[in-house]
Amino acid sequence: MTRPVLIDQQAISNEMWSMAMQWVLANRKLVRQIASPYFRHMMAESEDLLQEATIAAFKALLAARKKAKPKQFVSFFRVIFKTNCIKLASGIETEYYVEVHNLPGPEREEVQEDFEDSEAVEEALKTVSKRQREICLWLLEQPEPASTPELAREFNISRRHACRLISNSIKQIAEASL
Repeated sequence: MTRPVLIDQQAISNEMWSMAMQWVLANRKLVRQIASPYFRHMMAESEDLLQEATIAAFKALLAARKKAKPKQFVSFFRVIFKTNCIKLASGIETEYYVEVHNLPGPEREEVQEDFEDSEAVEEALKTVSKRQREICLWLLEQPEPASTPELAREFNISRRHACRLISNSIKQIAEASL
């Protein structure tokens, strides 16, 4: 008897997914408006943004249905989508997929320090403040890319301040290299 319930849930899920895609396509302007403050910091293209918006719309539909507040769908969408945009802009993975991590890839090679690169890094870091240099060096020493929360914990600063420091450092180094 559980089989029909499972099929009904899957049909409802498919219908909600379709509704989410249609809603996003009909409200592209709102999607771009919400994402605009973060888009230049996101490693995403317009198509990626629409996919993120569709996922957020699906989650908003689920939340509105669960809380029995269908009129608050747009409010739920704004919060969910804006949160995802902020996460994407700060380099945090918004979703974790086990399948992606099971894909075969190149094996890690031993990292050998290249003295030419080391000199270029030292030269570039002369353009930033002492605190920014300290943070940049810490980031470069990490074996894996560090997230903004990790950086904030390491230096006992807020995530927002960590994002600002990184952004300003990148901007100063880029301007100096022109």
